[in-house]
Amino acid sequence: MAESATDGRRRRARFGVESLVVRAADGDFPTVVNGGYTVKITHGGSAPPFQYLGRTQSPPVPGAVTVIEPHEVVSCLEQDKAAADGQAIVQLMFLDADLMPVGTGRPRFHEVTYSDRGLFDGIAALHRDLAHGEDELDLESSLIRLLNVLLARHADAPGAASPALRPRALRQVREMLHSQLNSNIKLDDLAAVAGCSKRHLIRSFRQAYGVPPHHYRTLLRLARAKSMLAAGRSVAETAAELGYCDQSQLNRHFRREFGMSAGGYARTVR
Repeated sequence: MAESATDGRRRRARFGVESLVVRAADGDFPTVVNGGYTVKITHGGSAPPFQYLGRTQSPPVPGAVTVIEPHEVVSCLEQDKAAADGQAIVQLMFLDADLMPVGTGRPRFHEVTYSDRGLFDGIAALHRDLAHGEDELDLESSLIRLLNVLLARHADAPGAASPALRPRALRQVREMLHSQLNSNIKLDDLAAVAGCSKRHLIRSFRQAYGVPPHHYRTLLRLARAKSMLAAGRSVAETAAELGYCDQSQLNRHFRREFGMSAGGYARTVR
């Protein structure tokens, strides 16, 4: 995690990820050394230029993604801070180095900043989900998916592909998802059952069943939720029984899959 911190800025740390928001209007761009990777995006205007790898890097702009390698110093000169657009908001993620694939060495990124709107939007969505306190299985799966996209598009990733998981291991993972539908199960738990890395599990499960484990669990929950709502159960009861942190989380999943809220669905079937 980052070795410098400032009180009052929003921070969240979960499963090897720490998120941080810095507003250009505050003029607070600290010197940082992160033991892992740093991924940052900018909204609303240009952040100031920054010092990295012994030279001045161009200011990140909205829609771009900047990647900082482990143990590298990032700083902002006082004279450069004045160049920042006061409307700019910088969102940073500090990632533990072991979240990247383990192979013959760490990934080698081609550049420092990338113009990649799809990746930018995915990272922004993950920041929002962290703020909403989404389920850990969903969050960590989304993170790994985004890291896979980042590596595939913008890095030379080390290591050879792992062999396919045996069908029995995948069935055990699927059975665990069915039997613990209302639990806040973690990706670590599923990977332990399968006997493989989290990244390998997600890839193999998707190949076998068409969706990654977290999406499969969401579909199971929503199928059960539809039955409960049709039987007259309230949205709040349904959300609580299925392990959602609140009914707004259930509603978000309903809208994502069916284009309507859970309450809206209930009104159509009663």
